[in-house]
Amino acid sequence: MSYKDNNGLEFAIQGKRKNPLVDDIIHKGALAECLGCTEQTITYYQKQLALPFISVGRDTYFSIKSIYKWLTEREQTLLPEKELEKEGKGKTSKGLVG
Repeated sequence: MSYKDNNGLEFAIQGKRKNPLVDDIIHKGALAECLGCTEQTITYYQKQLALPFISVGRDTYFSIKSIYKWLTEREQTLLPEKELEKEGKGKTSKGLVG
């Protein structure tokens, strides 16, 4: 089985790979499929939003744990306008962010 196969994502998430060194590693295509975007979008995230990656030659790999951490660091909560007014906060370009 190649780690570029779509099954690589499934096995990595389930922790069923036999090599502990790469149990957590997936290929760029598998990450794009998991996030519902294209490989070009993943490249954009790498360059513009500092998405952590591992480069080996021309191939790019990602640690599922690192991606999860990266995503949770960007988590936001939308707050009701009344609550923001109480706190003296206003609207941002991304909506009502607390």
